[in-house]
Parts: sequence; structure tokens; C-alpha cells
Amino acid sequence: MRDNNSSGKGWALGFGLLAGIAVGYYLNSNEGRTMQRKAKAQFDEYGNQINAYGQRVSTKANQLVDEAKHKGQEYLDQAKVKSNELSTQAKTKLEEGKKWASTQAETARKTIDEKTDAANRSAQSTVKSAESSFNRGVNKAERKMDENREKIDRTTES
Repeated sequence: MRDNNSSGKGWALGFGLLAGIAVGYYLNSNEGRTMQRKAKAQFDEYGNQINAYGQRVSTKANQLVDEAKHKGQEYLDQAKVKSNELSTQAKTKLEEGKKWASTQAETARKTIDEKTDAANRSAQSTVKSAESSFNRGVNKAERKMDENREKIDRTTES
């Protein structure tokens, strides 16, 4: 009689290999490559949006500083006070922009991690279910073969 545990491990390995091949085949198919391109484009778009926002904040800060310099040349006393206020505002806006960009990137990363984990769990569940179903089928077939063997033995003994 065979050791069912080692047989089950062999089937699990086989199903794992088949699942890996199926995923690899899908990712290498036109649809899989299209999905990869779409995902890359979406990541690139997020990066571009974050960069664009940082550029706008930086440009706005530079504009405010330049404006403060020009007014400072015209109104020396008033410009010093105004320059400090604008510089503080620009730094605050820049920091807010950095925080926002960091939050957006972290949210995107967490979403990707969650979806990847969910997909992995789903794949593992599917493999376990298929393995269990297959093992039940093998056990049923073995029982049926044993029953048929007993019937044949009884028939030949008669």
C-alpha cells in the first residue's frame, strides 16, 4: 500500500507546477502582456501626477519668492516682512505637497500589496480545492477498484 501523504505532496507539487505554468502562460499571452502594459501605464501615470504636482508646488513657491524679491527692492521695509510670510507659506505648501505625494504613493503601494495578497490567497485556495477534489476522486477510484477486485475474486472462486 502506498503512503498517501507522500502521494498527496506529489500531486500538490504537480498542481503547483501546473498553476505556475498557467500563470506564466497567461502573463506571456497577448492579454497578459496587455494587462502588464496597462498596469505599467497606470503606475507611470501615478508617478507623472505626483511629479507634476511637485513641479507645480515648486514653481509656485519659486514665483512667490521672486515676487517677494522684486517687492523687496521697491519697498525694502515692507518686503522683508512680506518675504518672510511668503517664504513660510511656500515652505508649508511644499511640505504639504510632499506629504500628499507620499500619502498617495503609500496608498497605491498598499492597494497593490493587498490585491497581490488577495490574488495569492485565492490561487492557493483554488489549488487546495483542486487537490482535495482530485484526492477524493483518487480515493473513490481506489475503492471502486477494490470492490471490482473482490467481485472478480468471488466470481473466480465460484
